[in-house]
This record gives sequence, C-alpha cells and structure tokens, in this order.
Amino acid sequence: MKSIDIVRACEKDVATLCSLGSETFSETFAGENSEEDMRKYNEEHFSEKAVLGEISVENSVFFIAYAGKVPAAYMKVNFLSAQTEEQGSDSLEIQRIYVLSAFKGMRIGSALLRTAEEFAVELGLKKIWLGVWERNEKAKAFYAHHGFERFGEHVFVLGDDRQTDFLLRKFL
Repeated sequence: MKSIDIVRACEKDVATLCSLGSETFSETFAGENSEEDMRKYNEEHFSEKAVLGEISVENSVFFIAYAGKVPAAYMKVNFLSAQTEEQGSDSLEIQRIYVLSAFKGMRIGSALLRTAEEFAVELGLKKIWLGVWERNEKAKAFYAHHGFERFGEHVFVLGDDRQTDFLLRKFL
C-alpha cells in the first residue's frame, strides 16, 4: 500500500486541483446527471480561472492527498466569512471532499476528514458541517460512520438541475 501524504495546496497546485476536481466530480455524479448539466458544472467550478479564484479566497483552504507521488484526492474547507452558508464563527465547512475511484478503499477520505478535524481544532472551532446529495448513499453512510448527523438541507444547483443536499454536522 502506498503512503498517503496530505498537503495544503497553494497557487502552483491549481492545475492539479482542476484535474482532480473535474475527474472526481464526473466519476461520482455523471452516471446520475445529464451530460449538459455535468459539462456546465465542470466549466463553472473546475476551470483554471474558477479554481484560482477559490484558492485565493481568505478563509478557504484546499488540501491534496497524494498516494505516493500521485494526486489521489482533494478537499476544500471554509471557515468564518468563506462558508457557503452562515453556520457561525465556530464552524468549519467541508465544501468538497473527493477521492479518485482508483484510490478508493485506501482510507484517503478518512485521512482527509481527520485533517479537517485537526485544522478545525487548530483554529479553535467547535463543529464541522457539510452538504451531501440526498441520493449519494455511500457518502451519507461514510459521514454517519464518522459521527456526522443531519441537521437540515439546502438546494444544490448542478447545471440547470436543482437538487437537495442534506446538511450534516459533527461537534468536535
């Protein structure tokens, strides 16, 4: 088994984040969404311009997980004013956490969650929250296994499709 290293991403990592973002999002959701909605979402969120804009936002941080020297997964977290929804100054949002399918089963998702928890503790935060698609049973089970509980829902727009995300939270 390859060693997993998680590093905080910076501007020089934008191309890697674009590639990981587009590929992991497509692997996860293309089978249940239209090609047009997927294309539109990928163009809006995983272009170099979009990712460069996101990585420069104060209080947003990207992490990349490497299996050996290969980028295998990434995570984006937000706190304070960068959260996509107001959840309080004691909260860390996991906005994205995705693992390439070739690396699933290596516990990379769990390692990224630990990284988010450690980062939140370093910042003095008390809870972590995220949104997960109501139809993503594997992700919901993963987060439940890690102590997250549902506390609400919101609309997630993928292309032109309005979907429901369950909001999950874990107190630290």
